[in-house]
Amino acid sequence: MKPLFKLSILSAVVMWWAPSSATALTADGLINNPASGITRQVERNAERLVERAATRRAEQQAQKLRSVVESLPDSLPVYTVSGQKAFNEVVQEDGFRAVERQWLVTGTPEDINRLDHPGITVLERTTLSGLGMIVARFRVRPDLDSYESLRKLLPDLADSLDRNHVYSPRTGPSDSSEVPAVRSGVSLCEEPVKIGMIDTSVATEHPAFGAARIVEQRFLSLEGSRGELAPVKQHGTAVAGQLVGRQGSEGEARLPGATLFNASVFYSRTDNLSGATLVHLLKGLDWLATQEPSVINISLTGADNRLLGAAVRRLANQGTLLVAAVGNEGPAASPLFPAAYSEVIGVTATSRTGELYRWASRGEHVMFAAHGVAVSVPDPEGGLATESGTSLAAPVVAAALACEANGSNPQKAVEALIDQAQDLGEPGRDSLFGFGFLPY
Repeated sequence: MKPLFKLSILSAVVMWWAPSSATALTADGLINNPASGITRQVERNAERLVERAATRRAEQQAQKLRSVVESLPDSLPVYTVSGQKAFNEVVQEDGFRAVERQWLVTGTPEDINRLDHPGITVLERTTLSGLGMIVARFRVRPDLDSYESLRKLLPDLADSLDRNHVYSPRTGPSDSSEVPAVRSGVSLCEEPVKIGMIDTSVATEHPAFGAARIVEQRFLSLEGSRGELAPVKQHGTAVAGQLVGRQGSEGEARLPGATLFNASVFYSRTDNLSGATLVHLLKGLDWLATQEPSVINISLTGADNRLLGAAVRRLANQGTLLVAAVGNEGPAASPLFPAAYSEVIGVTATSRTGELYRWASRGEHVMFAAHGVAVSVPDPEGGLATESGTSLAAPVVAAALACEANGSNPQKAVEALIDQAQDLGEPGRDSLFGFGFLPY
């Protein structure tokens, strides 16, 4: 927020208050409302107006981003760092995007051998020891490029194969014209917790991470020494800032004692957009499983996928808490994944005072709400930026869960947050705020 704009709002609130305060006299001729009380009320009203103005600006920026996403071509070429074409991203009949004619299957080595058919080319086989899965990625002939065709050809593998879908991060763009309001909170806990996230790379050189412990592994390589996809930093830097970044020169990180394990899986699509293929997402989740974090934050959304669902179930069975953004597709959108899986804690976004983000997806899978509108986050180019989205609310909940899960079982950690949540909307759990707002 520009300082002059903030000052003009404060002046307007003072003018609005002045007439009523001057006429409120006691029998002794003294002003009934102390100046300090008037000042506090003026400041509160000014803060609300400033926040609402920032929220409107953030929502306008989010709408611009939505327009950019919707304008992506049906077939988008994706390139390596060296400029070689890696693959085409294409829109499917259901509206989700996937790598053109690429599929994944999980099973035993004998199951994988069943892919030996004309029209099928196995591109790679990967053992994911952390998830306990063997995954093969394969390309199909155009006439086999549908689930129905593959189900008929490979009936024994029908329940364990799916497209190599592409997933997207869920925040609005940064806005350098605004001076963001910095969170003035204290840390949630100082214990040496282990927390994971799967996202873009993180600009660890940013001053916000000067005292942070971040371990990053990149998963953007292509098979057969074909190179590496171009990494990006914007989104992951913002999400990491919500977990272990210092909040301004005076503030503290939510998890100052934590070790953050980041699986970098997003590649550059355009100047403003990034994406992650499912195979890279699975490899990132597998690595995170081997680090044994108590919580993994997943601030991305996309299609329901049999292999992603299987990975989520395996992580949950290992006792890992999974927190995911519900998405920013609007109130009429269908549930997005992985947040909509029953094993995942879905998080929606609100303003700092608990007003629901207008673009937040809704549904029975929403479990908690947290601040995710007009949030101050580290910018990879330096300084701070203001961004919005359910992606920024999810790590707030993940941080709180990491503290609660330290020395406790996962179920008790979730129950503790349910007890702490401020009930908003209809009484009890609802499809807008879940169990309620967590003001961390």
